[in-house]
Amino acid sequence: MYTLDKAKKEVIDALFSALPPDSDVSDTDLSRPPQADMGDLSFPCFGLAKALKGNPAAIAKDVAAKITPSGLVGEVRAVGPYVNFFFNKKAFATSVLEDVLGHVNKYGDAPRNGEQALLEYGSVNTHKEVHVGHLLNVSLGLSIGRLMNAAGTKVVHVKYIGDVGAHVAKWLWYYDKVRRGEVAGRTTLTEHSEMVQFGKIYTEATLLAESDEEKYKPEISAVLKKLEAHDPEWGDLWNRTRESCLTQINALFAELGIHFSRTYLESEVEGPGKELVKELLAKGIAKEGEKGAIIVDSEAEDLDVFLVLKSDGTALYSTKELALAGLKFREYPETSRSLHVVDNRQSLYFKQFFATLKKLGFDKPMVHVSHDFVTLSEGAMSSRKGNIITYEDFRDQMKAMVLEETAKRHADWDEDKVSKTVWMIAEGAMKFGMLKQDTDRPLTFDMAAALSFDGFTGPYVQYAHARLSTILAKAEGETVSVCSAVDDPKEFALLRMVADLPQAALIAARDFRPSLVAQYLFELAQASNEFYRDVPVLSADPGDRARRLAVIAAARVALANGLFLLGIRAPEEM
Repeated sequence: MYTLDKAKKEVIDALFSALPPDSDVSDTDLSRPPQADMGDLSFPCFGLAKALKGNPAAIAKDVAAKITPSGLVGEVRAVGPYVNFFFNKKAFATSVLEDVLGHVNKYGDAPRNGEQALLEYGSVNTHKEVHVGHLLNVSLGLSIGRLMNAAGTKVVHVKYIGDVGAHVAKWLWYYDKVRRGEVAGRTTLTEHSEMVQFGKIYTEATLLAESDEEKYKPEISAVLKKLEAHDPEWGDLWNRTRESCLTQINALFAELGIHFSRTYLESEVEGPGKELVKELLAKGIAKEGEKGAIIVDSEAEDLDVFLVLKSDGTALYSTKELALAGLKFREYPETSRSLHVVDNRQSLYFKQFFATLKKLGFDKPMVHVSHDFVTLSEGAMSSRKGNIITYEDFRDQMKAMVLEETAKRHADWDEDKVSKTVWMIAEGAMKFGMLKQDTDRPLTFDMAAALSFDGFTGPYVQYAHARLSTILAKAEGETVSVCSAVDDPKEFALLRMVADLPQAALIAARDFRPSLVAQYLFELAQASNEFYRDVPVLSADPGDRARRLAVIAAARVALANGLFLLGIRAPEEM
């Protein structure tokens, strides 16, 4: 149990001793006062006043008078209708330092809870480009996975790649018709990768297909049927181009520090999905619709009709994903639930999908973790329309902007050090910018703002970490003291914020909200910078110096661990 949890338990126990026997109090009733001089934890008496038919301020005064401070609680005061608790600064600070310096990179992690969860994200399509919308998805998925893991759940990261289907048939149809021989078939990630070129081909294919649907739709449908029938000629072209895409997709994810335990492909569940549709028909769960398509009637659940197989017998996304659900749990039988990080356009689909699985007797909890979009100034991006900002172009623009600033600041650095630092900052700016707001709202990403060393940005938090690292590097080898009394209010204020990391991480994991950790890190960075500015460390007397080095070491650990939870690295120098 971390220090703040211990302190809350002491406060709850103290409240129980002072309240009527049938009172219901939990740590969710406790909050942090808006100002530090008002205390460290606050308990509102409005609910008690209603139950006891009394005045909230009078009740607060009575409760405070009945509590004798002890342990981590140093003082109790009634402030209007609130009972405010002030921590024993020495005891609390010492305990926090022991927590942090005893756990280091595991500080903030909860004990294992015995649960295993499958987390699916990064489910991009082959034969298209990877764009900034995908960056939001993978940043969110990686962070949620790390948060859940820190909260005690073993997380298995998986991705589900769309390597077959209508979009692939359209791409192959157009490539064979117009562009055959123009793509070299490279299988390594380059500055201008084939994924970008493939995306352009997909846009061209869409424009041609839409120019005369009556003429071209049957041609594309014929290609799709041949692919699903494993026609060798089309299969060879599909496999060769698909492998190039998969290699580059994996390289992009590795670049972002994302490693999946399992990659599922639509092609491997296409056949099983069609067999499962037959089972749905046999059980009366599905039926043939008016135009010959196979549907599941979900109107009883107010979910309308769920299409599971096209009228021409070709598979849909739903056909394949129904089979995928079973495959996942067969391969990972210890898994208790499966989470899908997918944009909110698919909300109805997932409700229909989960409802259909229940009708099949599937009893494993399935969760759709939805998010909104990264938007352009002129509107939403679309591969079909071709108004895509590719991830690679976006990344390279960010790196170029960081490189210019880093070169100015560190003319003495060698090329390798500059390159590594530039990428850490650019990656941090991209991920933090994607995660700092709640994902139920559209995000308009401003590159210049995201790269600022001031304000609510990744580089601002990273720079706070680098500053503290510089101080500790200058004092390398010195002993840091955990036992000295806290001497300066700013020392306690910084450690009080450090103590909040485990709870911030736990709530963020529970609610799938990395934005809570981003906000926490911003406030901790602000407090760290104020400490750096106002409190002497290296020039302090030996006793103060040792203690303050410990305070700085704790803050640096909290910044690094919080950044890790967002999938961001913490530079030692910037």
